[in-house]
Amino acid sequence: MKKIFLTLSLMLSGVALYAQDIYKAETFSSEDLNGTARYVGMGGAMGALGADLSVMGSNPAGIGLYRKNDVSLTGSVIGQPTNAKIASGDKTKGSFDQAGIVVVTQLQSDAVKFLNFGFNYQKRKNFKNFIGLDNIALGGLSQSMEAANLASMYGRDNYSNDYVPIADVAYNTYMFDPIYDAQGNVVDWNPSQAQSYDYQRLWSGGIQQYDFNISMNVRDKMYFGISAAIYNLKWESDVLYGEQLIEAGSAQTHPYYMSNHEYVDGVGVDFKFGAIFRPIEESPFRFGVALTTPTFYDLSGSGSLYMLSPYQNISSTGAVLSETTEAGYNTGYDIRIRTPWKVNLSLATTIGTKVALGAEYEARFMHTASIGYPDNYNYDWGFSSISADKALNSEIDRYTNTVHTFKVGAEAQVLPNFFLRAGYNYVSAPFKKDAILNYWPEEGTNHFESESAYNAVGTDFVNLKGINRITCGLGYRGKHIYGDVAFQYQNQKADFYPFHLPSSDTNYRTNSLRPQTLDLKRYNVMFTLGYRF
Repeated sequence: MKKIFLTLSLMLSGVALYAQDIYKAETFSSEDLNGTARYVGMGGAMGALGADLSVMGSNPAGIGLYRKNDVSLTGSVIGQPTNAKIASGDKTKGSFDQAGIVVVTQLQSDAVKFLNFGFNYQKRKNFKNFIGLDNIALGGLSQSMEAANLASMYGRDNYSNDYVPIADVAYNTYMFDPIYDAQGNVVDWNPSQAQSYDYQRLWSGGIQQYDFNISMNVRDKMYFGISAAIYNLKWESDVLYGEQLIEAGSAQTHPYYMSNHEYVDGVGVDFKFGAIFRPIEESPFRFGVALTTPTFYDLSGSGSLYMLSPYQNISSTGAVLSETTEAGYNTGYDIRIRTPWKVNLSLATTIGTKVALGAEYEARFMHTASIGYPDNYNYDWGFSSISADKALNSEIDRYTNTVHTFKVGAEAQVLPNFFLRAGYNYVSAPFKKDAILNYWPEEGTNHFESESAYNAVGTDFVNLKGINRITCGLGYRGKHIYGDVAFQYQNQKADFYPFHLPSSDTNYRTNSLRPQTLDLKRYNVMFTLGYRF
C-alpha cells in the first residue's frame, strides 16, 4: 500500500486552499520556541532580562537595555525522532533561524539615556512534520460515511448539480449509494464499510517573522519599546489515506485510496508594545509587561482532491467491483485570518555579575481569533470588504482553549568567558478534548452556512495536547565576538482522527472513532555567532 501511496502523491497536480477550519487557525497562530541560541537555551524566559535580539518578538522594551551595538546570525538542525522517511521527508533538516542587528544611540539627556533601533528576522514556525499510521482497525466504519453525511447535509449545488467536494468525489467513485423514494428524494445512504486504514501526512513550509523595533532607556529605571512585525507564511500539506473495504457478503477486502494536496501562502502584520520597570533603585530586580495585537493575515491558496475506489457503478444489489474508478476535484480562494491577542508578563533579576534568572507567563486568547472572506472588491479604494464566517468562528469559541505558556530560565558564568544556561517551557493544550473538524458548524446556531465545507478536500484532524520543552546551552563572550550553542527537546502528544462520524443521530458533535495517540517529539540544536561593538 505504501508504494501505491507514493505513486498517488506523484499523480496530484496543481496547487490549489481548502476551506479554513479551527485547526488551521491554531496552526497559523502558534509559534515555536526559536531565536538566538542564548534565548532558546534559557527557555525563552528573557522578556524582562532583555538585551537579546529575540526579545523584540516577545517584549520589545528588552532592546532598550542594550548599551552596545549588536549583530548576530543563528542556524539549527531540527529532528523528529519518531519520523519515518517518506518521499522528501527526512528525520533531520537544517534551518536558518535568526539574523538581526541593534543600533544603540546614546543621548545627551538626563531622562532618555539611550534610544535604540533594531531589526530581527526569526523563523516563527517550522511546519516540517510527518505522521504515519499503518493498519489501524476501523471495525466497519469508513471515510465514505462522512462523505455520505455531507451529501445529505448540503445536498446538490443548484448550478453544477454537484455535492460539496468530499461528497462529490466520493459519489463519483461510488463510495456511497444514494437511495431514492418514488418522488426522487434521498431517503437513505448505503456507504462503504472498511476493515482498516493507513495514513501518511507530510507538512512543509513555515512562518518567517521580520521585526522592526524602536526602544528607549529612561533613567536606567524604565524601558519602553514597540515592534512592528511582518510575517511571510507558506504551508504545504500532502495526505495519503487508504482503507481496506469490506466486500458485501464476503470476507474479502479491496483497497480504496484518497490523496490531497494543499498549499497556503500570504502575508500578515502585527504590533507589539512593551515596558520593563526596575522599581527598587538599589536592586537589579525588574518586571515587564507586553501586549501583542492579532496578526492580520491575507492568505490565498488551493487544494486538490483525488480518490480511487474498487467500484465501477451502483446497482440494485449494491456496488459492482471493477479494477478502479477514479475522480478528482480542484478548488481555491482567498481568506483572511485574524490570530488571537496575546499578553506577556515577565520577571527577572541578576545575582552579582555571575547569575541571571528569568520567568515569564503568556496568555494567547484563542477565542479572539476569527476567520473571514474577502468580497465586494472596491476598485476606487483598492480593498475588499470582509465577511466573517460566523459559524466557523463559533467553533473557535466552542473548541479552543486560552493557551497558557510558562517559561523559566537561568544563566551562570562558570569561567571568565563561559556561561551555562538551562530553561523549561510549558504550553497548554489549544484544543478541548472533544474538538472535531466540523463541516456543518451552523447546525444548532442562528448562523448561515459556513464556507468551510464548500472547498474542503480533507477529513482528518489532530487534537494537540500540551507541550513540554527542556533547554540547555553554552555561551562564550569575548571582547567583541560571542558564540552560543543550545539544545532544545520538545515532547508533545496528540489525538489523531482520520474523519468525524457522529455516534448519535441526535448529537452530531460526538465521534464514533477512537483516536490514535501520536508522539510528536522533536529536538533542535542551535548555533549563534554574534559581534558586539
